[in-house]
Amino acid sequence: MKKLFEIVLTVLVSLGLMLAPAQAAEETEEPVYRFLNPQGIPGPVEVQGLASRLDTIEGKTIYVVVCEAGPQTGPFLEKYLQDNYPNTNWIRIQHNGFGPTDPKMDGKLLAEADALIGGQSW
Repeated sequence: MKKLFEIVLTVLVSLGLMLAPAQAAEETEEPVYRFLNPQGIPGPVEVQGLASRLDTIEGKTIYVVVCEAGPQTGPFLEKYLQDNYPNTNWIRIQHNGFGPTDPKMDGKLLAEADALIGGQSW
């Protein structure tokens, strides 16, 4: 009888040791942290096809929006285009970002320009 008692006691102690950490883990839940994406939530994008190519640039008004191209390539590009295509009206716009962002200016460019070249260089 003493041997049976020792076996039952050993089993109960073993079970108690095995169940104790599981109960402790259930009682202490890890906190859940929720964060907002710093990039924001992108809105829907309207997909549009490319504009058709011009048959000729002769006599056309073409805006050259120099963004990030800076003083190194912007003036060179403008001079090159004017020298090689003298019958085209070239209008250069220097911008410090990735392009015009003012809706009034964007609308003006789209209404007046036959074409637009965006100059990027890093």
